[in-house]
Amino acid sequence: ADENAQYVIITNNELKNASGSYTFQTLADSKIAKGMSARIVTVEEIASNQSFWVNGTWGDNNPSNPFYQSQITKNFSMYNDTQAKIRNFIRYAYMNLGTEYVLLGGDADGGNKGSNVIPARYLYANETGLPLLGLPPAVTLGFEEDNIPSDLYYACLDGNFNYDMDEFWGENASRNDIADVDESDFYAEVWVGRACVDSAYEISNFVMKTLSYEQSEDPYIGKVLFLGEYLGFPGVSAYGGNYKDVIKPYVPSQYDLTTMYDRDWPGFDPGNPWETGWSKYDLMDVLDNATPCVINHDGHGFVNYGLRLGNSDIDSLRNDRYFFVYSQTCLAGSFDNCYKGHYYSDDCAAEHFTVETPHGAFAVIMNARYGLGSEDTVDSPSGHYDESFFKALFELGMREIGKANLYSKQDNVWRINENGMRWACYETNLFGDPEVAIKQPAMGVKIVEPEKGFYLFGNGPLFSLDKTVAIGSITIKVNASALPPDSVTKVEFYVDNVLKSSDSDFPYEWKWKGFSFGGHDVKVVGYSKNGEVASDEMQMFVISL
Repeated sequence: ADENAQYVIITNNELKNASGSYTFQTLADSKIAKGMSARIVTVEEIASNQSFWVNGTWGDNNPSNPFYQSQITKNFSMYNDTQAKIRNFIRYAYMNLGTEYVLLGGDADGGNKGSNVIPARYLYANETGLPLLGLPPAVTLGFEEDNIPSDLYYACLDGNFNYDMDEFWGENASRNDIADVDESDFYAEVWVGRACVDSAYEISNFVMKTLSYEQSEDPYIGKVLFLGEYLGFPGVSAYGGNYKDVIKPYVPSQYDLTTMYDRDWPGFDPGNPWETGWSKYDLMDVLDNATPCVINHDGHGFVNYGLRLGNSDIDSLRNDRYFFVYSQTCLAGSFDNCYKGHYYSDDCAAEHFTVETPHGAFAVIMNARYGLGSEDTVDSPSGHYDESFFKALFELGMREIGKANLYSKQDNVWRINENGMRWACYETNLFGDPEVAIKQPAMGVKIVEPEKGFYLFGNGPLFSLDKTVAIGSITIKVNASALPPDSVTKVEFYVDNVLKSSDSDFPYEWKWKGFSFGGHDVKVVGYSKNGEVASDEMQMFVISL
C-alpha cells in the first residue's frame, strides 16, 4: 500500500537535491517531527507516470477518474501538459495518500523557461469599470480581461477547468461554448501554497523563515499592523484605511493592533495626498525595529513594488522576526513576472518578500494582476476576499494560512459572477507554506480597576498617588481574554494569597468589603478552556470597617 503523505512538496530533481543549511527535506522533516506524514515528489516523477496523463487513471479524459466531469474530444495536448499532470498527481495523493497540504516548490517565470519549475495554469476573467490598485495615480479602465496565473487550479480538483476545450480556462457559464456550465471548481480538496524558488539560496531563505516563525515564542506574534494608503478613488473609497477599518472587528482584542493610515498620518494634506502620507522609510523602520507578525494592506502597487517598497527596498530589510502580509495591491504577486504581455527579468515583489532575502516575510498573499477597488463604497471585490480571509483566521479558527486563503474563495462563490469577483478570486495566491498557522498571543489577564490613586467608597481615583489607597469598599475589575473568543472559564481573586472569590462571567469583578486596615497584595488568576493560566497582581492600602 502507498505510504500516507499528509504534506507533499512538489519540486524538480535539481531543487529536491539542492544542498544548504535549509532544504526542502528540512521542511519535510519538520512536518514529520510534529507528527505528520510528509514527502517530496518531483515533477520528473510525475510527468513520466502515465497514470497522470490525460487518458490515465487520474487524467481529465478518464470517466473512471472520480474527478471526471466532461469528455475531451479535441486539443488533447492542453490537458496533458505539466500543469495537468501535476494536478492529476494531486488527485491521486488526495485520494490514496491522505494528502491535505501541497507546497508547490518552484517558480513559474513566464518569460524564462529555465525557471518555470511548477508552471502556472492561467484562468480567464474580466472586469468592467472598477478602480485599479496599480501604480498611482488611480486608474479605472472601461473593460479589462486577462489570463491570470492561479494556483486555485491545483487546490480544486473537480473537472478540467476547460469544458469547451478552447484556449480560455476557468470561464464562467456564459462563455462556455458547449454547455451552461461554469468551468471552474471553487471548493478545495487540498490546501495549496507556493514557494517561488529556483535556487538553493532561495529554498534556504524560505525554509529558514518558515521554521523560525513556527518556532518563535517572541511577543511580536501578538502584533498586527494595518496599512492604508491614499487610493484616489471617489468618496469613502479614497482611503485604504477606510477599507481596513472593515477588517478591524475580526482581530481579537488580545492582539496589539496598530495602524499606519495616510488618512490619519501627521501632516497629511488632502490637497497633496500622493506626497504627504507615510513614507517607505517610515514603514521600513517599523518592519526592522518594531516588527509586526501580521500585516493587512490596501494600496497601490506593481510587479516589482508593493507596500510602497520597491524590490531593492524589500531586499534591504534587516528584520529577523518574520511577518505575514495580506495585501490588495495590484500585481505585486505576479509570479510569472508579467504585465500586459511584458515579462520582467526581476522577480515580483511577493517573491522578494518571501524567498529572495533572509529577512522580510515568511509568507504573503498578493495579487497576480490588478487588485480591484470600488467607488464611494468600501464593498470591493478584493476587499470581500480580504474580509473572508480574516474571518476564517480569527472568527472560524482556520489558523492555517492555506486553509484561510482557500476558504475566502469558497465563502464568496455565491457572488462569483458579480463584476470583478472571479478576477479577484483567481489572482489571490499564497506565497508560503499552506500548513503554517498564524499564532495567537497567550491568554491575557490584567487588573484594570482600581488604578493608582485615592478612592473613597469606590469613587476615584480622586487624585493620583504612586500606589492605590482606598477608604471603604472597592471593586476589583479585570480584563481577561483568550482565543478562541469566549474561552475564558473563570477569574479568581486573591488577597495575600487567600482565595476570596471566583467569577465565571464577563465582566470579571469582585467587590472587596468588610474589615481591613493596612497594605495587601491583590492577585487575580485567569483560566481558559484550553488549559492556559495567566495572572496579574498589585499592592493596595485599604481602610474598611
